[in-house]
Amino acid sequence: MRRTAVVVLLAALSAAALASPATAQGPAPAVRAVLFFSPTCGHCEYVINELLFPVWFPQFGGEPEVLWDEAIDVPAFYLATNGTLEILLVDVSVTAGLDLHRAVGEALGIPEQRRGSVPRLVVGDLYLIGSGEIPDEFPGIVEESLAGGGIDWPNLPGMDEALAAIPLGEPAPSTTTTAATATAATSTTAVSSTTIAAPATTVTEATTTTSGGGVLPLGGDSMWDRFRRDEVANSLALVVLGLMLLSVVGAAWLARRPGPAPGPGLSVPLLALIGLAVAIYLAFVETSGAEAVCGPVGDCNAVQQSEWAKLFGVIPIGVIGVAGYAVVLAAWAVARLGSGRLVDWSRVALLAGSVAGVVFSVYLTFLEPFVIGATCMWCLGSAVVVTLLMWLTARPGWAAWRRLREARDA
Repeated sequence: MRRTAVVVLLAALSAAALASPATAQGPAPAVRAVLFFSPTCGHCEYVINELLFPVWFPQFGGEPEVLWDEAIDVPAFYLATNGTLEILLVDVSVTAGLDLHRAVGEALGIPEQRRGSVPRLVVGDLYLIGSGEIPDEFPGIVEESLAGGGIDWPNLPGMDEALAAIPLGEPAPSTTTTAATATAATSTTAVSSTTIAAPATTVTEATTTTSGGGVLPLGGDSMWDRFRRDEVANSLALVVLGLMLLSVVGAAWLARRPGPAPGPGLSVPLLALIGLAVAIYLAFVETSGAEAVCGPVGDCNAVQQSEWAKLFGVIPIGVIGVAGYAVVLAAWAVARLGSGRLVDWSRVALLAGSVAGVVFSVYLTFLEPFVIGATCMWCLGSAVVVTLLMWLTARPGWAAWRRLREARDA
């Protein structure tokens, strides 16, 4: 009997020893964040359909399921979760989602000119805005946070109601439980398409789908939709775009007019210095991630944080502007201080550089109202500067080119 008791005791101790490590580990860490989007936002579609579901969810925990209340024709809230990464997606085109977007923007102290921008991702006490800033920073935040114990839902006004608006028929595959998620898991709240309603008496089952289900209302938007996001600023960009196109024709006509062609005067370096200052500031904003100082018209930060702020996704546009204006200043100095054919080549370089700058500015100015849906006043200022430089260098540059050709043919 004593031997049997010893054996049973040893077996129990062994089982406890084997079980204790797993118990000591506790629940696995999870990262929870809120992503505000608009169905007519191309940048939102890029972040969600190109990065969040096909890349980040598989990278951090595996394929998710998406849950929402199918009793609502146009839900404002969707929960995408795989237990490790949980994202509350908020549609700002629905009044309930827009109300939360505004409340969170005020609570986080987001500057007024950026407060309406989407996509906006809130993780912990941080916020990321745009299809440039979110991809650059969010994966690193998730990786670091998972190693450090995870991040809970942000403590912001309206979060409890938003989470409770998703009635879960089955518990979400989360490995951690918080007060907010517990509320969501047991709630049968219904949400109207305009405001967050009180808990309804009708019990509705949540609809679930995998990431490939395509349940989010993301259909992209047209050029006209993007233009209408800020009609005042985008109309100004359209005016500048038209003037640049007319200037290309006008400068070509001016360059071919007969008569003397004086060399480039002091107006050229003055304009180039103004353009250089603007380019240096934009390069700083694009490379540092700092917020641009914007005026009452336009949304500089939406432009600077877009995927179009870097050429080929690598070179910041502001850096290209710095290099371009530096070349203009150097060419002007040679044209003023040099001699012989070097002067003519410098004048040709001034004309070629300014024309290239105008062509590039035409491309960028088109992108702002019709692709990005926002206009940067700093960028328009640079476009005006480079257009004026083209006018000033058109005649001396073309005359110098003719002299060089005549000397070659002689």
